[in-house]
Amino acid sequence: MRCANHFQSGFICVGLLVLSLATGVSAPKTAAPPGEVDNFQLLDQNGVSRELRRQKHSKAIVLFVTGNGCPIARQTVPALQALEQEFGPKGVQFWMINANAQDDRESIRKEDSEFSMKLPILVDRGQWVSEMLGVTRTGEAIVIATTNWTVFYRGAVDDRLGYGTQKAEPAQRFLADALNALTDGKPAPQPRTEFKGCAISYEAADSKPATYTKDAAPILKQHCVGCHSAGRIGPFAMSGYEKVKGWAAMTREVLLEQRMPPWPADPEIGAWKGHRQLSLGETRTLLRWVAAGAPRGEGPDPLASDAPSAPADWPLGKPDYVLSITKPFSVPATGVIPYQYFEVENPIQEDAWLRAAVVRPGNPKVLHHALVFVKYPEQLKSIEPRQNGGTAGYFTGFVPGAEAVPFPEGTGKFLPKGTRIIFQIHYSPTGKPETDLTELGLYLLPGKPEWELRTRAITQTELLITPGERAHKTKAAYTFRKDAVLHSLSPHMHVRGSSFKYDLVYPDGKTETILSVPRWDFSWQTLYRFNEPKTVPAGTELICSGTFDNSANNPANPNPKQWVIFGEQTTDEMFIGYYDIAVRPLEPVSGPKPEKKKPAPPSSGSASSE
Repeated sequence: MRCANHFQSGFICVGLLVLSLATGVSAPKTAAPPGEVDNFQLLDQNGVSRELRRQKHSKAIVLFVTGNGCPIARQTVPALQALEQEFGPKGVQFWMINANAQDDRESIRKEDSEFSMKLPILVDRGQWVSEMLGVTRTGEAIVIATTNWTVFYRGAVDDRLGYGTQKAEPAQRFLADALNALTDGKPAPQPRTEFKGCAISYEAADSKPATYTKDAAPILKQHCVGCHSAGRIGPFAMSGYEKVKGWAAMTREVLLEQRMPPWPADPEIGAWKGHRQLSLGETRTLLRWVAAGAPRGEGPDPLASDAPSAPADWPLGKPDYVLSITKPFSVPATGVIPYQYFEVENPIQEDAWLRAAVVRPGNPKVLHHALVFVKYPEQLKSIEPRQNGGTAGYFTGFVPGAEAVPFPEGTGKFLPKGTRIIFQIHYSPTGKPETDLTELGLYLLPGKPEWELRTRAITQTELLITPGERAHKTKAAYTFRKDAVLHSLSPHMHVRGSSFKYDLVYPDGKTETILSVPRWDFSWQTLYRFNEPKTVPAGTELICSGTFDNSANNPANPNPKQWVIFGEQTTDEMFIGYYDIAVRPLEPVSGPKPEKKKPAPPSSGSASSE
């Protein structure tokens, strides 16, 4: 049931927005030149994703530059809130943006609470968006028109506040005048005005520009080349300077939009194995290098001289047993292909414990995803894991880009003799006939482990998402009846998915967010493995909550006019929170039972799965 596409956009290691950086991250001297504002994505003070180009439903976005402790910014908040009340109904979106490198999200939340700001505050600790916009001080309002993504107005909110001075009422309402003109389809009466605010400090740039050989290539080698090399998932190989330079503009874009490296989880929540994310310093270095014109520098080419070897057929080594689907499957050139099921015998003639079970796609071009289930012999039906076609769990699986990893140390999955193995495979046509022969590699443990690992799921099947709905909320929950140990989490939605979160509510009432994915990306169905397993006492409730964007602002939405329900195809939706749990061997574990109620018909107007 886990679906993922084939990473059409997959630039594995580089990218956020398309900033107009000058020479590094030194303080900008002038405002950004006129022209289209590059797309960007930042998290706000509450960890909610805010992306500029996803605001197409608005007429304009107002960005007000703030910083913790700035008196002028603090005293401007009531005026901003009044303007939001006035112009919000007219299609104007109001955001604040904190441009101070020294202000972290926790301190920004504290400032927000203390001064009742009640507006999204975008956290720009890397200062890339602020630099792109030519921000020099707090107190500035920047109006971006969504018709052409250009700056319509920038300057003061009004003339009430100055350095050490304050009027009882403003004589000039610059921002209001600009917004009235914009909503009336007229030019701004004053496109630029003088403003007062606290100076913003930018990290000084090195005296010498960043170069490929000294600065950029080592970062790319560490974080990107593992995927961007011959025979691997990256759409181009970072095989040397000329190739990397040719992708420099794209590198800048995906860094600013935070599409690359592919790690959609909130970086401030949880500690994970295989965490893929550049540090602020690494991102700054790459953007500095691109802004300087992507110079090569002296010395040998680090990427041309040390390219990684081609990926192995079996990354964990040769399996102890290999089994495949019953026969090659012919995939037609076009059309919607129903899920295919292949049932094969377990080749192991005795009860076995596995340290890994790896699905190897025969044809990655057409294998949309695969899940593997087990059917126990009759005498062991009482301990057979509940899987329910993927809505309650699975034995093992594959999605494009998934990393082949062994099960956690001290754990294993049980495979009794006499078991039947069931492949559930979703194929996607490529435009020409293809064939596939997918395999499963089984790796044995020498004996019984201390813990049995099982993949369970919390599922909400009662989905009914209204056409055009921008933030449809849903959730599902399960209460653990026994003490358990959580090893990993894997959220799953389809292309209308917007955000996904896992919370634990402990028996004493304490709530802990253990994973937040504020900007769901269907292309990257990540398995989040805890650095340290999390012990969960009996009586703890695991809650999965999330949102769907069924509007035209969602670029992946196949049809914003469609009512959406739970279903297997990508054009339907799913809401499944998978988790890997360790229990004492052979003890049955009953997972959450999926809802079986039928969704209300569209005429009922129901749009919530709460």
